[in-house]
Amino acid sequence: MQVSNRLCLTLWVWSHAMALCQAGKKLFLIFRPNVCGSRFHSYCCPGWKTLPGGNQCIVPICRNSCGDGFCSRPNMCTCSNGQLSPNCGSAGVQTCNVRCMNGGSCNEESCLCQKGYTGTYCGQPVCENGCQNGGRCIGPNRCACVYGFTGPQCERDYRTGPCFSQVNNQMCQGQLSGIVCTKTMCCATIGRAWGHPCEMCPAQPHPCRRGFIPNILPHWLVSVG
Repeated sequence: MQVSNRLCLTLWVWSHAMALCQAGKKLFLIFRPNVCGSRFHSYCCPGWKTLPGGNQCIVPICRNSCGDGFCSRPNMCTCSNGQLSPNCGSAGVQTCNVRCMNGGSCNEESCLCQKGYTGTYCGQPVCENGCQNGGRCIGPNRCACVYGFTGPQCERDYRTGPCFSQVNNQMCQGQLSGIVCTKTMCCATIGRAWGHPCEMCPAQPHPCRRGFIPNILPHWLVSVG
C-alpha cells in the first residue's frame, strides 16, 4: 500500500497488524492497533473506527452519548469530572447517590460492576465455579478454603485420619492398624469408611475407579495398587 509517498507492506505478528514501510533508504515499522481479520482482509475490531481519511483504527465508538465528556474506549466515556461511565450528562456525569466499589461506575441510581464483581454496590466477588467444602469466595475466582481442603475451588481434601475396612449397621469397624491417610487414599484401596468422626466411602469412587486416585495434574490418574 502507498501511504504519504511511502511504500508499505502489511505484516501480521501475533494477530497484530504492522506495516513495514520504506521512505527513501529508510525502513521502519508502523504499529496498527485494534485491527482484526487477516492479512488478506483486515478491518477495525468491534468498538473502533478510523479517523476521517485515516487508516488506523484508533477512534473508540460509544453507544451512548458522552455529553460534555469524550469517548475514551469502546462504550465507555470519560466525563468532565474524570469519572468513567457508559454515558455523561450535558453538565457532566449524572448525580449518583450510591458509592460503587471495586472499580464499579455509577449509572444513574445503580452501579455498573467490573467483571468479577456483583451486588448492589459491586461489593460481592464472583467465583464462576463456586467454592466447595465450606470455602467462601473472597475475590474474583478466588476461594478461601477451610482447614483440610485446598485447590482453586477447595475441591481437594488433604485431611488425614484412620481407615476402616468394614461398615456394619452404619458403624465403622476394622480400623487398619498403623494406617493414617487421606480419605481419597483410603477409599481408593480397601477402605469402606474413613476418618473421625467416621465418613462413609462412596459406593463408586469419583472421579477415579477403585485402585486409582487423581493426580494434581488435570486428566491424570495414579495407580495405588
